This record gives sequence, structure tokens and C-alpha cells, in this order.
Amino acid sequence: MTAVTRRFFSLRYIAKDYHILLHLFHNISKRISFTNMTDKVIASRIIKTEPINWRNLQFIQQDNFKEWIANGDKKLIESLLKYQFADPFKVWEHEGILYCLDGKHRFMDLSAVAQMGYQIPELLPATFIDCENMKEAAELVLVYSSAYAKITQQGLLEFVQTFDLDFPDMQNLLNIPEFDSIAFEGMLNEFQTGEPSEKIVPASLKDSFIFPPFSVLDTRSGVWQDRKRKWLALGFNSQETREDVELIAKSGQSTAIYELRNKMRESLKREPTWDEIIDYAKQKGMHVYEGASIFDPVLCELLYKWFCTNGGSVLDPFAGGSVRGVVAGVLGYPYEGIDLREDQVEANRKQASILSLENVNWITGDSNEVLDRLSMAADFLMSCPPYADLEKYSDDPKDLSNMDYKDFKEVYFSIIKKSVAHLKEDRFAAFVVGDVRDKKGFYYNFVSDTIQAFKEAGMELYNEIILVNVVGSLAIRVRRQFNGGRKVGKMHQNVLVFYKGDPKKIKGNYPELNLGEDLEALASSE
Repeated sequence: MTAVTRRFFSLRYIAKDYHILLHLFHNISKRISFTNMTDKVIASRIIKTEPINWRNLQFIQQDNFKEWIANGDKKLIESLLKYQFADPFKVWEHEGILYCLDGKHRFMDLSAVAQMGYQIPELLPATFIDCENMKEAAELVLVYSSAYAKITQQGLLEFVQTFDLDFPDMQNLLNIPEFDSIAFEGMLNEFQTGEPSEKIVPASLKDSFIFPPFSVLDTRSGVWQDRKRKWLALGFNSQETREDVELIAKSGQSTAIYELRNKMRESLKREPTWDEIIDYAKQKGMHVYEGASIFDPVLCELLYKWFCTNGGSVLDPFAGGSVRGVVAGVLGYPYEGIDLREDQVEANRKQASILSLENVNWITGDSNEVLDRLSMAADFLMSCPPYADLEKYSDDPKDLSNMDYKDFKEVYFSIIKKSVAHLKEDRFAAFVVGDVRDKKGFYYNFVSDTIQAFKEAGMELYNEIILVNVVGSLAIRVRRQFNGGRKVGKMHQNVLVFYKGDPKKIKGNYPELNLGEDLEALASSE
């Protein structure tokens, strides 16, 4: 006898002892069920374990039910040769026939190993499972699915149809690697329809924070990051740090995510939730914008202190997330933000409510329309507009991110003009922008267009600041984009500061900031 044969034969005797133990356990569990008279009982479905003639096994599933994953067939054969037959078949005996519930690929590979010259015992252990009928047996076939192979979409569809299984109720019990549940539910639909607590703001955030007013702001510096961490402690860094509150509405995603949503709609025959969309996108390895993709609160703080009058009001025509409003509220600047998305506005309001902020408000609507009826006279105009079609925020045709650049530019200029009209004389405006590429790879020249829009609205460019961002995932992405088209990795944004009125009045309207000690310390460190 070979070692393989000896090892397999030894299992026959082990199986007998195992069967005795299981038989005792099965009887004890029955007694417990009747003794306790309670519904909260986990009863054994195992009838027995004993050797069977494995070559006589029959299978419920069709041949195309599963396919191998990443050389799974070879891995299973290697496992058999190394560890021998260590896992009994699971079977259901019905009308004299043994149906294999778990072990079809072991069956196939045992046959393959036999053809390779290995001697396989005629009898191998099998665990007998109690099933009420063929449908319940079919359900267990799904639950027992092996990780060595994956279920095909078409195979599962035929299987579910054959046994009339309730797949939506079962799918959470299944562990099927790389299975596209959304696409499958679409196939299933097509078949069925015939159609395709109050938060306290730390006092440290209200303390004076001064960063040198240079034309380059480096967000990578230790001082900047330390300050940012204090702000992030309010919950800006995650959608999950506040129960039922999102700082960035989940609908703020890239165009690719919206294309995915459209495909999900077609498959599901319904409107998918954003949780479903985001989870599905993650399964497919797509980049998802979550809590970390927010406006930098430290930059926001600096711009308020540098370019807004003491206690002055702030107008934000492209509000987006809650950050600029929350920072304004913490620092004592009345804030009015406008955003087209109702879900985003609701998320912002919840955040402000949790922090008990006053004089902070968001309006739902199209800025191009809201500004026509707004009565506000602002002391500071600040925003971070959509970067053309770089990110898509909604399906609303009024959303700038849905427009081609020509239409985008026309509406963008109009919103800036109306916003400037609400700004008091002798006041500043600051827009944080960054240039983006068109579909051919050329820059739109969005920064220059923003400057031109303000100029036409009656404001002149007064300061331009380069905001240097942390490298983050750019280090991973830059290799492909540079080698693929010699596009350098963009790790900065442009902070454009404009002025409306007479520059000679700036000194009288804006407080003098004590920068001496900070600048001296900076100079001494060089």
C-alpha cells in the first residue's frame, strides 16, 4: 500500500469512533430540546458520519455552477496530496441516493488524483445531514460553497430558478469570493420581469492661531498638521464619528461613481441607496470620497482671520460640506452657505446642531437663483467651487458638475457676479480653486477663468497663494499618469484673494495681527 492509501484507510476507523460521538450528541440535543421546551435551541442536523462509496455520489448542482479561482483546482490537489483526505463529504440521503451537499470539487480532484496513479480507498467518510426536502438541500449547497472555486453568475441564476430559492434572504449567509451580487440581482430581476449627544468645542480652537502670511502655505508642516488635528477632533475626518451625521454627503462622488449608480439602477430595477453604491464601488476597487475628502479647516480659519472683518458675515455660494460653516461658527463669524443638494444641506445642519453653533445657516437651492432673492450684505465672500466636471455631485441638470465647460463657465460667471453684488464695499473675497484637464488631457485654464469672472464682476486680484497639499495617494497614482502621458502629479491648489473697493481703506477696516514673534521664530529656525 502507498502512504496515501494507508492514510485514507486509517480514516475508516476514525470515522467509526467519530460516528459514535456524533450519535450520542444528536440524541442528547434531542433530549435537551424536549426538556427545555424553548424555541432558543440549536439542534444538531448531523445524523451520522460513516464511510461511503464516494464514487456513487450524486450532485444537485449543474456542471457550470462554479468555476475555479486563481488555480484553485491545483491548490486543492496540492492540499489533498499534502494533508490527505481530511474533510468528510457532507451528504443528504434521499430515496436511496446520496446527494453531495459539500465536496464536489474534492470529488473531482480525487478522480483526477486517481488518474495520476494514486490509489484512493473505495470508502471515504461522509457526514449525513438531515434535510427536509430537495429545496432545503439546495440551500445548503449554497451555504457550503467552497472558497477554492467561485459560483458563476449564470450558474447561480439557473440554480436559484431550479429550486425556487429566495436569494435576497440567503445572500448574507453566503461567502462567495469575488461574487458580483448587484450584477446577479440584475440578472434575477431581468428573468423575473422579462425586462432588463451635544459636542463641546475645545477652547483651544478659539485661541489665536497665526501662520506666516507668505504666498506659499505648506499643509505638510508639523504646525499645520497639529492644528488640523484639533479641528478634525470635531469629527471632520470621518462620516462615522457622529451617529446619523455625515460631514460630507455620500452623494459627493466622482463621475465614475455616478456611472456605476446608473448601471446599478438598470440591474436592480430600483434606486440604489448611497450605502449600496459606495459598498459596491469599494468591492470593485473604485476610489470613493468619504469623510477625509473635505475642505481644510486650517486654511478656512486663516482666511477668515486674515481677510474678514471682526465678527463679519460670510457668504459661501458653493457650500458643499459643513467645514466652512462650522469653522465660521466656532470663530464667531455669521455664515450663510448655499448648496444645491438637500442631503448635503441636511447633513451640514445636523453637524452645526450637534456643536450648538449659532448664526450658521445653509440654504438648499441653485445659487444662481437663490442669490437673486437673498438680502444679505456680506463682509467676506469665500468658497471652493466645483472644479468643472472633476467630481460629480448630483444628477440635477442645474449642478455645475453636470455641464460641459462652456455651459459651466457661463453659469459660474453669473454666480460670481451675483455673489460679488452681495459683498459690501471695501471687502475681500477668497476662492480656492485648482485647474483641471479636459478629456484630451489639456487644462481648461480654470484658474484664469476665475480671475476673469471676478474682474468682470468688479473685483481685482489682490493676492495669490499656493496651497501645497500632502502627497497622499498621489505617490501611487503619479507613476501611471506620468508614464502614460507625461502628466506631472498635481499637489497644490490656488487660493485667489480679490478686493472690492479702495485698497487704502484696508488698514482701517482690518485689525492688525501680531505676527512679530511668529516671524522672528521662523527666521531663527532657518
